[in-house]
Amino acid sequence: MTIGIYPVFLAIMDTIETFLQPYIDQVLGLLGGLPVWAQGAAILALGIFTIVGLVVFIKKFIKLFLVLAVLGVIVYFLWQQGIIQNLIDGLTGSAFYRFVLLATIGV
Repeated sequence: MTIGIYPVFLAIMDTIETFLQPYIDQVLGLLGGLPVWAQGAAILALGIFTIVGLVVFIKKFIKLFLVLAVLGVIVYFLWQQGIIQNLIDGLTGSAFYRFVLLATIGV
């Protein structure tokens, strides 16, 4: 017997909706008291803010993806050359202790 993922998402969405509903009601009440031109300006500003935030998020995600891809290629190259295996095989308890000790004192 397996539990579907759909009920889990429903529970998460219900929790988020329950948390955000008072704030949404408050904003809609505030916007309802404004003139139509002010409502349009507020919605336009919110839309621009959302689009700019999305673009910034995408830029940071792309940078993160590129950095992880470069690091992955470096690790793959070192693994294929056997350098990482040699480092792992060469580390004994005392060698690892000396490595950590030297790294902490900055030698």
